[in-house]
Amino acid sequence: MGRASMSQPVLIALTGAPGSGKTTVAQLLAREGFPVLDADRIARELMETDTEVRHSLQELFGADIFAPDGRLRAETLAERIFGPEPHHRQARQRLEELVHPRVLDFLAERIQELAAAGATHIVVEAALIYETGLEDAFDYVLVVDAEESLRYARLQQRGWTPVQIRAREAAQLSPRFKREHADIVLTNNGSLEELQSSVAVLAAMLRSLPSRIAEVHGRERSSSDMVSQSRKENAT
Repeated sequence: MGRASMSQPVLIALTGAPGSGKTTVAQLLAREGFPVLDADRIARELMETDTEVRHSLQELFGADIFAPDGRLRAETLAERIFGPEPHHRQARQRLEELVHPRVLDFLAERIQELAAAGATHIVVEAALIYETGLEDAFDYVLVVDAEESLRYARLQQRGWTPVQIRAREAAQLSPRFKREHADIVLTNNGSLEELQSSVAVLAAMLRSLPSRIAEVHGRERSSSDMVSQSRKENAT
């Protein structure tokens, strides 16, 4: 397989259900030398530091979603956007409309910077790849998967209640959907040591992958494609 050029890095989306271990996989891939962009962390930083975004969030969800020191109270915000009622879905949609375009703009700029610096393969970790219609902006989608009982146990160890777990999962497409539509599935049902070994093998395979956007779409891809793709999805 060919190596990606400096101007056309291979973009790999990393996603998975809550508790699957995708963040741990992202950390391990970073140790393997891959540039890893964390879309959820970027979103949080924007919510905490962008004055316009902060003001809009306070109007939408209340001033108490921020602590006195300016940090986002993520659990308070989650209570207002995750749940079974229609108003939860509407609140989540308003949040996504406010934050996602800014996150995508930041990602596009950062990808351009990494490509200019010579990065050939870039990983973007994000919870909502398929849900936001972004899969076609990437060369490959890597899904981290785990048995439901293990995922639930991991989340409960973090302090999540069963109600919170179900609410988060209801806001995403099913693990089965993600497995069936993924280009690569990494199963994480074992120990951390086993996962480390699996990621080492995975990293070697990922480095060999060529760009295939032109193959799939018949054109060159720019990093701004993820912005236009998501906006097209939101407009439908």
